[in-house]
Amino acid sequence: MKASGQGKRGSKARALVRGEPVVQGVLAATLEELGQVGYRALRIEDVAARAGVNKTTVYRRWPSKPELVRAAIVALPGESLNISSQGSLRVDFLEIARRVAALGRSPVFRGVGRVIAAEGADPELMAIAKSVRETYATAFTAMFEAAAARGELASGVDPMLLLTVLGAAIQQRLLSDPGGLDEPTLVRIVDLLLHGALAREAHKPGSTRPRAARATRST
Repeated sequence: MKASGQGKRGSKARALVRGEPVVQGVLAATLEELGQVGYRALRIEDVAARAGVNKTTVYRRWPSKPELVRAAIVALPGESLNISSQGSLRVDFLEIARRVAALGRSPVFRGVGRVIAAEGADPELMAIAKSVRETYATAFTAMFEAAAARGELASGVDPMLLLTVLGAAIQQRLLSDPGGLDEPTLVRIVDLLLHGALAREAHKPGSTRPRAARATRST
């Protein structure tokens, strides 16, 4: 009989307490293993050992490594991305920014981010990352549709692009100046994304550059 599937990782194995869903234990073990060894070296057998379950338990639900890793990353935010709309795109988007920033500060999420940055050229990992981004974005589909119906979102605006830029801005600030990502900074990021950087006059028909640039050229 295999000793709880621990083997060489016995000291690190996660003992599932009674009543804890096995699924949660396996997904948590997957993230830990991913952060420790990276995607390429990750093996389902080692995830099972860390979770304290038989590998067939893992394979039964997630037949392949990409499926397991994707499920673990998708589950990482938990309930943190379940946001109820307050009837204002700016208020809702700022709340999304707060949740994304809080998630980005978590050690597990940062570990996963480092793996993706280091091994991002791996086709399987790239496909997983793309799928995860799309899954996260769909959580806010109804929110953006409601904003568009209220006339707050211009026609042709891509909500996915808004979320991608928001995530990139927050990630960059967390990497360069974690202490600087405070509430006023999040407000400035959100306002920049929602209102744009150009003066309104720059969007009028026939205008090709901001007014300030035209004034400088004429002097």
